[in-house]
Amino acid sequence: MQLGHKAKIIQVPVPTPTLYPHTTTNCYLIGNEYESLLVDAGYDRKETKVEIEKAIEQNHLARPEKIILTHSHRDHAPGVRQLSDWSPTVYCHKNEKRGIIEAISPISKISYIADEATLNIASLKLVVLHGPGHTSGQINIYIPSEQILLAGDNIVAEGTTWIGPPEGNMSEYIQTLNRLKRLKLTCIGPGHGQWIKNPYEQLEFVLKRRLQRENQIKSLLVNHEYLTATQLTEKIYENTIHPSVFYVAKKTIEAHLIKLINEGTVGQKDLNYFIVGS
Repeated sequence: MQLGHKAKIIQVPVPTPTLYPHTTTNCYLIGNEYESLLVDAGYDRKETKVEIEKAIEQNHLARPEKIILTHSHRDHAPGVRQLSDWSPTVYCHKNEKRGIIEAISPISKISYIADEATLNIASLKLVVLHGPGHTSGQINIYIPSEQILLAGDNIVAEGTTWIGPPEGNMSEYIQTLNRLKRLKLTCIGPGHGQWIKNPYEQLEFVLKRRLQRENQIKSLLVNHEYLTATQLTEKIYENTIHPSVFYVAKKTIEAHLIKLINEGTVGQKDLNYFIVGS
């Protein structure tokens, strides 16, 4: 994406063994021929370095000295190891500290950035937004002048992201989505998939999907007295999802259950079975 003041925002899909139906993770180069930075670094394998450095060369960008990691998951952070010869400074939220250290070790040049911190690159102002939910330290990058949001895994182009306790929190995720809706947006750069040119429609789609899942859970518990998280997942999806993503679907149902328990809507018969709250 070429901007009016010669800065560029380049989406670089890097092949990763990520979740179906996606086969790539998006990294983003921001800058110009004099300075640039990288947002996310993909998986720890040689294709990461090849694809990112090819994009740098093709777009006549300076080699990044800074790498911002939206979160610590293996398809977004460990690729930093492939870029160690850059001697980059890695930025992340303090809540992601432990996961990032584990993901990129032995690289240890890490700085922590807080909500609403700003970075300037190639005359662009980047605003860091702490957007917990997918992980506790998930961050998004907002570029006010262009009304562009780089969303990490808070938003994906196809379907919805998964929320896996204990690092994932459904209540926080809903709050994050509502915050993102209040931004002025022309497009979203998702963690996976193509640029999203209908940002508000996509955000509303995800919010409605989460509400739909909550209502399904409550309805099933009314009709079946009590069910496990596994049983709920089987009934909700009814063999409509790829087997490889059943685990993350179940974790997302668990995140919904924790939210509903905290709200008093759902209770627990014991550690494994869930019932309609009184």
